[in-house]
Amino acid sequence: MTGTGCPFGAAPPIVPPPTEEPAFNNTTDRGNANATFIGRDACATCHPGIADTHRIHGHSYKLSKIEGAAPTFPVEGLNAGVPNPPTGFTWPDIAYVIGGYTKKARFINQDGFILTTGLLSIPTQWNLKNPANGTVPGFVNYEPTLTHDKPYDYSCFLCHTTGPVKQDEDNPKYQDNRPGLIGTWAEPGIQCEACHGPGSNHVPNPQAREIFVDKSGALTCKECHNRPFNSDTNEIIASGGFLQHHEQWPELKASGGHKDFACTVCHDPHVSVNYSRDTAIRATCTSCHPDANMALHKGKIFTRGDYTEVLSCESCHMPYATKSGSSAVAGVVGAKGRMGDTRTHIFRISTEPLDYTGFLTADGKQAVRDDQGRAAVTVDFVCLRCHNENTIPSLAFTVERAAELAIGLHLPTALNEKSKP
Repeated sequence: MTGTGCPFGAAPPIVPPPTEEPAFNNTTDRGNANATFIGRDACATCHPGIADTHRIHGHSYKLSKIEGAAPTFPVEGLNAGVPNPPTGFTWPDIAYVIGGYTKKARFINQDGFILTTGLLSIPTQWNLKNPANGTVPGFVNYEPTLTHDKPYDYSCFLCHTTGPVKQDEDNPKYQDNRPGLIGTWAEPGIQCEACHGPGSNHVPNPQAREIFVDKSGALTCKECHNRPFNSDTNEIIASGGFLQHHEQWPELKASGGHKDFACTVCHDPHVSVNYSRDTAIRATCTSCHPDANMALHKGKIFTRGDYTEVLSCESCHMPYATKSGSSAVAGVVGAKGRMGDTRTHIFRISTEPLDYTGFLTADGKQAVRDDQGRAAVTVDFVCLRCHNENTIPSLAFTVERAAELAIGLHLPTALNEKSKP
């Protein structure tokens, strides 16, 4: 992948700002000396502040048990909510909802099987409102070619629950005795002990600070924000012309100078990026790049309908190249623009005149990486989501023109003439 990334050549290593941390005396034993799970309410007794921030985090609502009525979410989740199950079902027919808080929701019936379009011939995935890409709430197809029951087994709930246990000879159980829930868990959703391990040994002696803490993310974040689960391949999996929504770990590893960052350099893992961004982000781009300029985007505010975005480094260097539940249609981003619903952690931008077909391998199943393991997002994700015939007609770019401008966008030269379509 030549001609991509920083136009100034090889960049010096990026050094994250120093942080002061308390002592963590257990960074290796996630089982916490064979402790048992005590639940998030017990954790909240001594950690009310963290519990309060985690209460509005998407991790908390990855899986919700249904008690005959729609799942409830915090009021901070402005676009959260699932008003009804799919056509022909009522809430008493549903045992669990997967998600429903930030991007999408899927439904598990009382036997523990995920409702699919292929089996039922109806749309079975609820997409939430997404002002950024213009998605309106509604049902869409999920697994349209699957014509048999889809169990919610360990491979699914491994990253949706706390204390998941695979079904085997030592654990022959089904969660809730439902045949489709193959295996068990301690608590639905990604709660405190999903990352810190079971807490029973911590409660009697918290001063020892021996509860597991993963400072790098390599033992926790890596597992689920990566496929295959906890993989070392660093392949960035894609489908349908977008990156998959669980690829943040290999994306970061493919981001050039940021590849050795711990997730917690930028993220407070207890705080929601979607609903409490100001406190969720520990370090912004300018924390490490204080002299970076915004080129011609400085001070600009992008609006589309009821969506407003103050343009920042992330607007271009973390574009919506990833799709969890929805993507923008051509009526929103034009014929060539592309926009999923999740920002990528591939910060490098290709300056080649390529669209997404050059960003992905020929079979469309993963992002292309160069001989240094780096990937670079193409300009249809970066530039054309705004510079298209629908959004900014006076500055609608082709792929070729956008790539030409991207080469020198941050150079200290007058770009006003170059920026004309």
